[in-house]
Amino acid sequence: MQEFGENITVAKQDEISIIGISNNLGYETADDLREAYNQIEVGKKIVIDLGQVTITTSRGMATLLSIIIEGEEKEQEFCLCNVSEPCLVIIDAMNILEYVEGLEILDNLEEGIAHFS
Repeated sequence: MQEFGENITVAKQDEISIIGISNNLGYETADDLREAYNQIEVGKKIVIDLGQVTITTSRGMATLLSIIIEGEEKEQEFCLCNVSEPCLVIIDAMNILEYVEGLEILDNLEEGIAHFS
């Protein structure tokens, strides 16, 4: 598992990359999230685990959205899992699901991995 800053990890399970975000998805973490995403190879399936996020900002969520849109242009597949209440509020407020066709939000990491298996 690779760590990026204090709040971002990237792990792999078979052909699936798992980006874990904890604590704060804000200004500084957004840059770490971008760096972590840039380490993932094109053509991969990516699960983003938001279960440990306690605080989020529009910049953090905007970075997440831009990564998903950019990845889809590279034919990467994404799903979100363990979406915490703070993240869900911002996802709804920003209408993120309207910008990303077919983005799945799943209850837990196991379902996220199974989604791509």
